Amino acid sequence: MLYSIGGVAVTEKKLTYGILLDYYAALLTERQRELLSAYYNDDLSLSEISENTGISRQGVRDAIKRGEAELDRLEGALNIAHLQSTRRDEADAISADITAAAEEVNDELIRKKLLSAAGRVRALIGD
Repeated sequence: MLYSIGGVAVTEKKLTYGILLDYYAALLTERQRELLSAYYNDDLSLSEISENTGISRQGVRDAIKRGEAELDRLEGALNIAHLQSTRRDEADAISADITAAAEEVNDELIRKKLLSAAGRVRALIGD
């Protein structure tokens, strides 16, 4: 599946590993961070990474596969990315419910307080 982020087409795999890298980069070796970031965040090809690092293309591919396995292992053990995504979805739903309730209230002060609460919920999740 393809997604568009900032007008750039991104595969679901690249999106997933980019997110996992955001959460777990500090737990990887410096080399794993460097190669995975170049591949997933900078969108460089294996050949480009090979040229930049002096590692063979096959060596880059193998290192990225090992890094992906480590990211999968970390997410399987810690589950941080999944929990954060679930919390973000729930916060979005709560904010939408509060906003909808505010639209049905006739009292302007209560409406403002509800909309303020919805805004604070969105701020908690970084929106």
